[in-house]
Amino acid sequence: MTATAEKDGSKPSADKVKEINALSKEYLEKIDIARVDRDYHKVVTLCCDCLEKQEDVLADTNLLKLRVFSITSEVLSFLRNFSEASVYARRMVEGYTKLCHPNNALLGMATMRAGVTHWHGGQIEAGHKFICKAYGILMVTHGPNHAITKDLESMRTQTELELKMFKDDEKKYQSMRDAALEITV
Repeated sequence: MTATAEKDGSKPSADKVKEINALSKEYLEKIDIARVDRDYHKVVTLCCDCLEKQEDVLADTNLLKLRVFSITSEVLSFLRNFSEASVYARRMVEGYTKLCHPNNALLGMATMRAGVTHWHGGQIEAGHKFICKAYGILMVTHGPNHAITKDLESMRTQTELELKMFKDDEKKYQSMRDAALEITV
């Protein structure tokens, strides 16, 4: 859970890992303060700085790094930068996939968030794939009558329809999507 990165067959020193873990915790405290202050651009900056420091030291399965991926994805989604948010959401899901049992609720929820992020970012195929995977996981962990599972079932149906429309006529899909986004802005 506190995995370190491996580069060219060598791992960083224990002191370097300890230093980056402590630095990551400091960054997370600063990030929490910026979130409370609703300074979301500062949150993104802090997250990117933290991830840069963690690179080549902490693996993508490290819990501190996964936490930063999660926050970065969430805040970028809030700022409507879905394409960039989807990159961090995907990395978060990849990390949890390596750590968790295939039917783990945490993995299911992270996969659902990644699906919604990709869907909102116009990456309908990836979004639908993530949503279907999350639906399968949450059917096992939460059951068919749970509110989140029911919401996922609706999202799965909607993304399936949008994916069909996208494959039939991409221009029509894009104009429909753009019109829907104009209404919600």
